[in-house]
Amino acid sequence: MTNNAASVVSAKLEKSIASFLAAQKNLTSPSHLLLALSGGVDSIVLLHRLAKLSAELPFTLSAMHIHHGLSPHADDWLSLCERVCREIGVAFYAEKVHVDSRSGLGVEATAREARYEALEQQRQKLAAHAIVTAHHLQDQSETLLLQLVRGAGVKGLSAMSEWDADRHLLRPLLQVKKADILQLAHELQCQWVEDESNTDTSYDRNFMRQTAMPVLRERYPQLDSALSRCAYHMAEAQILLDTLANQDISACDVREEWLGQSVDIQRLRLLGDVRAKNMLRYWFQQFDLRMPNTEQLQDYWQQLSTVKPHRYLHLPLHGQAGRGLAYLHHYQQRLYCVGKPSALPKTQLVWQGGKSQIWGDWQVHFKVSKGRGIALARLGVNPAAITLHRRYGQVLPKFENLELMLLPRSGGETLQPDAKRPRRELKVIFQMLAIPPWQRAFYPVVHVSSSESDTPTLVSLTSLAVDAAWQPGRNAYGLEITLQPLPT
Repeated sequence: MTNNAASVVSAKLEKSIASFLAAQKNLTSPSHLLLALSGGVDSIVLLHRLAKLSAELPFTLSAMHIHHGLSPHADDWLSLCERVCREIGVAFYAEKVHVDSRSGLGVEATAREARYEALEQQRQKLAAHAIVTAHHLQDQSETLLLQLVRGAGVKGLSAMSEWDADRHLLRPLLQVKKADILQLAHELQCQWVEDESNTDTSYDRNFMRQTAMPVLRERYPQLDSALSRCAYHMAEAQILLDTLANQDISACDVREEWLGQSVDIQRLRLLGDVRAKNMLRYWFQQFDLRMPNTEQLQDYWQQLSTVKPHRYLHLPLHGQAGRGLAYLHHYQQRLYCVGKPSALPKTQLVWQGGKSQIWGDWQVHFKVSKGRGIALARLGVNPAAITLHRRYGQVLPKFENLELMLLPRSGGETLQPDAKRPRRELKVIFQMLAIPPWQRAFYPVVHVSSSESDTPTLVSLTSLAVDAAWQPGRNAYGLEITLQPLPT
């Protein structure tokens, strides 16, 4: 290749990247970009071009290498990335991640999830606007064909987008040919690494790249451009499906719920099978849940479309890479999509007088409210202390001879929320208040213990139900107790 031809490739690629960045309306100016740097030729070339452009355009560049430990040369790759970044003056970060071979997703998918998770954590630490990857035109073609042979739907066949808003990913090379990247790498005399696993055709992507694609390109020279165009059409179709699903969710009386949302299942059924399943897919996506396969979704819909009005039903859903757990619940003619929090601790929590305390994986909030909650006067708190607490957040003084404790329910407890009605078991109170069954395990009971009595007194079911003897008057102050799971 002549120097003149190489310069043309360099200028073309640089202009392409600059135009791409300028067109990104999602990026503020100035921006901070975090490059995913593997050490391969694609990311090394992109590193050099972005570093040059960062001196001309309003953005800051950092790079990060993820050490998977899957190759015996992994340490060398990290060293190369660090040295190249040091030589061209780009801030460099690295992290070693563990790839769980027992995740059930396969080594490729598990490594990819671990890589993106580490990159996202670093992006948040740096307050970077986006993670930049070096996926190119041939990568896009391979992704689409892999999704096709796996029987993917419209979303899967959309392949990769230039801007992935959900994961803050930018892909400026998606319209760039691999050959142009290699030409520029030689012109710049770049050093890069070759992953020895790329020749192992037991991996699906390597088989597609090394065996299938060369044959197809020989027969169809415009294959990569045609497949990229197909992915673009699929992405547009997915936008239409998502728009319809969003409208259908609203039409199904969507409501915000504790740890999720619910919809009217009767209205969902009126959409018909195809639109209902499209809406469910969109719903799962909003909660970052792993998409059920075709057979699983069909099975779920079969159960949901035939469940009797008063029958309780719950179906498990999993988060991305198997992390986290959620459920579809049917209860009283509504379908809930909600997360599953950790169980309440078995040990008691003693209130220390502040506005919140940590209890295992939970944040417990204590709010002083007029006419609601547990009567502070019964706990021996004087009005002056209440005023200082409400205005300035001061900790309420420790009660004399009393302790307020939270405990998980043990079963058989009773309360008398209405002085004119008999005491009732907590399970009856839950039913009367229409608390969905899966939520009931996350409502602890509140006891008050006294040095003068060996037996603690049950005073409330958090703030859901307070015993009549412990309720404040209309103009008196009480303590409302609520729980929220800590972020995972």
